[in-house]
Amino acid sequence: MINRIYFVFLTIFLFCSISLLAQEEVKQEEIPKPDPLFVRATIWPTANLSRYDYNNDVDLYEIRAYVELRNRTPIGDVMDNAQVYVHSQALTFKDDHYEKRIKISQDSLPEELELRIETQDGRKFSNIFPIPAWLILLNPRPDIVDSSQDLAITWKYTRYAAPVNVHAYNFKTGNKICEKNDLSTFSLKLPADKLPESTIVRIWVIQSWLYKRFLRDPLVARGSEVILIPWSQVFIRAK
Repeated sequence: MINRIYFVFLTIFLFCSISLLAQEEVKQEEIPKPDPLFVRATIWPTANLSRYDYNNDVDLYEIRAYVELRNRTPIGDVMDNAQVYVHSQALTFKDDHYEKRIKISQDSLPEELELRIETQDGRKFSNIFPIPAWLILLNPRPDIVDSSQDLAITWKYTRYAAPVNVHAYNFKTGNKICEKNDLSTFSLKLPADKLPESTIVRIWVIQSWLYKRFLRDPLVARGSEVILIPWSQVFIRAK
């Protein structure tokens, strides 16, 4: 008799335990997994010998950071309420992306950067990626130059060299002066007959191809990427 009662209680206990486990599994299955984030970060290591005029913002070095966050895919809904940091600096949401120009010391140009993202629902993502090189104009320096003489344009890479595109135009009129692409050298001569008189000339060099690194993390969607494009610019005044 006692064994029969014990068997009944044991059966009821096991039945209840199995029911509770089954309910717990259902609850766990009902918890939706958060959508992965699609991340596209475009980073411009920027060496300004000057900006807007030959004597404006001389030797201003910047990390220009632009980060796009979307749900699941490149065409998903824009996520505008996250906290995004590049090089420990908080980016500001604008239109459909986050952005910031981060001033960098010329004497300590970083060779790597951290991208960190925190969402309101508690998701956190961080990734450190390398900056293969900074591209820096050496000449001309921001100055008043003689437009009757040829102008030497030179540049350098801090580490790994790559082909560059060289552009120059009349900053007042917008007319193109020079455009050379895929140069594997480190210098270019701009003939005097190409230089206009009594104006401001903007010259910039930009790497011909970009660095790209795909991000791998359970929180980010496939195809998420970091793109790096080194460049440098200078303004001169032609007399």
